[in-house]
Amino acid sequence: MTSTETNASDGDQVLAEARALARDYGLEEVSLRPLPEGYANTNYALDTSTGTFLYRICRQKSKSDIADELKVLECLKTRGFRAAYPIRRDDGELISATPSGLVVLYSFIEGEEPELTPGTAGEAAEALARLHGIEPPGDFDKTNFIQIENSQELASRFGESIHGDRQILGRFLDETARLRDLLGDEPLPRGLIHADLFPENTIFRENRLEAIIDFEECCIDSFLFDVGTAINGFCFIDNILEHGLLRRFLANYNSVRAFDQTERRLLPASIHWGAHGQVCWHLDLLSGRDYARSRNRVHELLDRLEVLRTLDLASLCSLED
Repeated sequence: MTSTETNASDGDQVLAEARALARDYGLEEVSLRPLPEGYANTNYALDTSTGTFLYRICRQKSKSDIADELKVLECLKTRGFRAAYPIRRDDGELISATPSGLVVLYSFIEGEEPELTPGTAGEAAEALARLHGIEPPGDFDKTNFIQIENSQELASRFGESIHGDRQILGRFLDETARLRDLLGDEPLPRGLIHADLFPENTIFRENRLEAIIDFEECCIDSFLFDVGTAINGFCFIDNILEHGLLRRFLANYNSVRAFDQTERRLLPASIHWGAHGQVCWHLDLLSGRDYARSRNRVHELLDRLEVLRTLDLASLCSLED
């Protein structure tokens, strides 16, 4: 359920739960404002006499998964990374159980989703590169569930169609085979990645980056996967790769954390990888329930992958030394 799917009675229930929970934070005069729809969580702005907070109902993640995300955020906070950080209850706990689901309060950062411009793409790239320079907590070892090797298993969760849609699976498996050839099996630099850096997961104000948010998919994996995912978020307009945005993104990332030679060579493949990874994410969601918005997104991404085959990505991804 997303915020836009709640009806009046749902909203009344959540408000009652929020008011009860607010006492554990010492907060008073509580009201809620629904925030834009997401795929996995329900988000509200929690207005109080003390200030505004992000009230997040975690719909899909387990308590241990949420705890892993919060552990990473605590680490990032010590490094001064720009993010929305969790708020502790008066007893020191971060995660609360309510009838509607597990809830975490975060700092509320004023701003908006960015317009896609060379400036915003460049700022996102620099922030991502800085993230890749931060060592994760020593006991954080969560791996990325999005792996090429898992694609066949993911497809096998469905029959001949995905909720009646017979076009997706064949195209998905064809792209999987092609991507496996593009990437090969060479080792790549790894570390802490966000794994879902799209404009919706950033907050800008006057075209300046205020924060990266939604670290629920963060894990240990190749930095190049994160780069390819973010390119798919910040360098496509109307499902078309914008060359100026791509060049700015790559140049700004490289200015903070230089790509090694293997990464440079595989940058074109990373763009395919980022789109394919998002298809996997939505198929995983669709294996649990039918969701028209996710099915539409899968078709959009598969169309994108077909167009990418026709482009000279090696030239577009070239970097000046």
